[in-house]
Amino acid sequence: MSRCKFWVIAFLAFITNGFSLLGMGQASAGSLARTIECNHNIAHNILTARAFGVLVGNPPAKPRVAVFGPFQIDCASVRMCSAAA
Repeated sequence: MSRCKFWVIAFLAFITNGFSLLGMGQASAGSLARTIECNHNIAHNILTARAFGVLVGNPPAKPRVAVFGPFQIDCASVRMCSAAA
C-alpha cells in the first residue's frame, strides 16, 4: 500500500469519526445515522397514531364473505321436514 493511499484512507477515517473523537459528536457519522433513524421512527409512529385515531370509536367492519358461514334452516319455511314442524 503506497503512502498516498494510506493518507487518503486516514483522511476519510478522520472525517468520518474525527468529530466524535474531538468531542463534537453532533457532526459524527454515527450521530447522523442515529438522527436519520430516529426521524424515521418518529414519522412511522405518527402515521400509526393517525391511522389508529381514525378507528377510535368505530367498530371493526365485518368482512363480506360470498360463502355464508354456519347457518340454520327454518324447516317450516322451506317445507322440508313437515314431521318436525
